[in-house]
Amino acid sequence: MKQGIVAILLLIASLQLKAQEASCTCSSVFEEMIQKLESNYIGLRHFFQQGKQQEYEHRKTNFSQKAQDLGIENCTELLQDFLSYFKDGHLFAFELPNYSDARKGQMAEILAPKRSVGEIEKMVVQQQSLKDPEMISLVGIYHDGSSRIALVKESEQFNAYILESSKDGIRSGELKASFKSTPTGLRGTYYSYSRVPRFMQPALYKDGTLLVMTSGVLWARLDTPLKRERAIVDLDRGVDQPMITKIDEDNVLFSIPSWAIDYQKFMSFLKENRETLLSAKTLIFDIRGNRGGNGIYLSFFDLFSDQNMPGGQGQVLASQDNLAYFERNMQFSKPIYKPVVQAIQKEMGQIVDGPQYPVRKSKRDKRSKIQNVAILTDNACMSAAESFILHAKQAGSIVRTFGSPTAGVIDYTSVNSLKLNSCDQNIYFGYPTSTLHKNIPEKGYNKTGIIPDVPIKSDVKDKVQYIIDYYKQGN
Repeated sequence: MKQGIVAILLLIASLQLKAQEASCTCSSVFEEMIQKLESNYIGLRHFFQQGKQQEYEHRKTNFSQKAQDLGIENCTELLQDFLSYFKDGHLFAFELPNYSDARKGQMAEILAPKRSVGEIEKMVVQQQSLKDPEMISLVGIYHDGSSRIALVKESEQFNAYILESSKDGIRSGELKASFKSTPTGLRGTYYSYSRVPRFMQPALYKDGTLLVMTSGVLWARLDTPLKRERAIVDLDRGVDQPMITKIDEDNVLFSIPSWAIDYQKFMSFLKENRETLLSAKTLIFDIRGNRGGNGIYLSFFDLFSDQNMPGGQGQVLASQDNLAYFERNMQFSKPIYKPVVQAIQKEMGQIVDGPQYPVRKSKRDKRSKIQNVAILTDNACMSAAESFILHAKQAGSIVRTFGSPTAGVIDYTSVNSLKLNSCDQNIYFGYPTSTLHKNIPEKGYNKTGIIPDVPIKSDVKDKVQYIIDYYKQGN
């Protein structure tokens, strides 16, 4: 009798699982994302105001047809392709698949070492003598905080192999990622340390010394010829952590590869190094490769601030998801976010005023000897990195930017993430809830990025030294 009941229960569970899997198709995920996009994204309203609704509808129909032919495991790439139309880095799809132990075991076999460490390291010696260096070559040796990784170009594919790892069960020669080159950059599959594959779009920044992916995955290059770049990789603290280097009596380098770091650890780090920062004549912030995170930079503006930072206010599309987002934010500041909540409740479906941020008074540490503040940028800098630039220039008249234009991902800000019904694939839709100010997109930065005050050509090998020489010449 018991065996019969158990069999029935297993059958019911199996049928429920099959029903769940049937409901989690790429087509259904795409349709749900479209509904979330059209309900919440204020940038889409701006597109329609520019007369682009027909263009959008045509694209939506085209991608809806493509989604019907894709399995759920390949869906995130299609979603990201669709969203790329808006050229807004704050609008994206990402996945956090949850595989069973059995499936992870299958992946372990798939990822079994295909190249020996000796074979990979031999490339370092031989790549210059290869008859066709474009067919196979070493891009660089990187570290992600746990493993030393070789990124190798093999024909049209970029494959990353683990050379050695501190992670248990991870084998030398194991494949860590595999990307292909496309007209819009690299894209492909990244394998977590639990051997779960995820769609990723990596890019090389900071003159190739940082490889940055979505969801905070960052690799720092170890074999760079520039000693100063090697010095800022602190493997004990983590490759995404800030570093402060006193170059000489006048110049201090503050390298910040990410703003997605722990606030308390960052504050402790600042406290430990505050005297070094205050002693600088020229303080250089190197934020190349920094794709954003949190606004924790406001904690050290007293090092150089000499003018008040004006307040600001953008706009928000009133929707149920945006209402929930700003209701959550009320725990941080009720006076700032409660008026937004009330406006959304009153005018659902309309564009309303966003948070009104107050003026921040100037407060400079009397011990500060800083005369120049330089911010070194590249086209990776986005989101909180761009916000840091804008706020720093508002706070300090001595702030100048150097390098190349930023990514241009600041016109639409304050990101909310929504989980889509995708079963174990765990696909999320991320979108910005607010505009930077009320004159977006007319007076924004997304089209051009933030243009540096002092451009530095890409062939300049040591851009930090360029800044030092710039100020030595009396500029």
